[in-house]
Amino acid sequence: MPAFSAPACGLTLVAWRMADLTPPELWWRYIGLGGNRTPDALADYLAGTADWPAFEHNILAQALNEHLWDLGCPTLVPHRPPQSHLHGAHLAPGW
Repeated sequence: MPAFSAPACGLTLVAWRMADLTPPELWWRYIGLGGNRTPDALADYLAGTADWPAFEHNILAQALNEHLWDLGCPTLVPHRPPQSHLHGAHLAPGW
């Protein structure tokens, strides 16, 4: 099953600007939380020219939100619901 991907939402971009982080600074925070994308992929995502799966977006969202907390701001970037390989599957009766 293909991974579901989407572009960065507007709140992600607003949070990035509020955080006042350069792309390399943000990338290091994202990698530090377990992100797997390259700096160029992050730049493309923030420019709106690339889609990311929920897993990668959620790591970036956490990095941004944590920095906003350090600045005394509230959580701004929403996490996306994870996609499961069981999406649409139903358990048999008795499970």
